Amino acid sequence: MNARLVVLALAAVCSGCGTAQLYDGPRRTSDEVARITGDMRINARSPLTLILREVDNTPLSLGQNAVEVLPGKHRFLVDCRIAENENTSRHSIEEEVSAGRHYRFVAETGPGLRECTQVTLQTVDF
Repeated sequence: MNARLVVLALAAVCSGCGTAQLYDGPRRTSDEVARITGDMRINARSPLTLILREVDNTPLSLGQNAVEVLPGKHRFLVDCRIAENENTSRHSIEEEVSAGRHYRFVAETGPGLRECTQVTLQTVDF
C-alpha cells in the first residue's frame, strides 16, 4: 500500500481521537465530570477489546474512545470483541457515575475466551 494512503487513513481515523464532551457549555474541570474510557477501535494486539459505541443515545465518532459526562445515571452501549474467533457482542449498561472519577469497562468471558458473558463499568484508581 502506498505510504501516502496509509498516512491519510491514519489522519482520518485520528481526526476525532480523544475524549468527547457530552454535556452542554464550556469544558469543566476533571473534578466536575466523570470520565469513561473504552478501548480504541483499532487494537490489533489485544485478544479482547471493549469499544464504547454510544452514551445516552449519542454515538461516538470512529476515533473517540472516551467521554466526559456530568455526574448521574447514564446509558452506555459497548461492543465486546474477541479477536480469536471474531465474535462481537453488544452490551447495554446503565450506571450512576460520580464527578472526579475515572471509569473503564471490564468484561467477564466464557471458557477459553470465546465470548463476553457480561460487561461492567468499574472505577479506575490512580
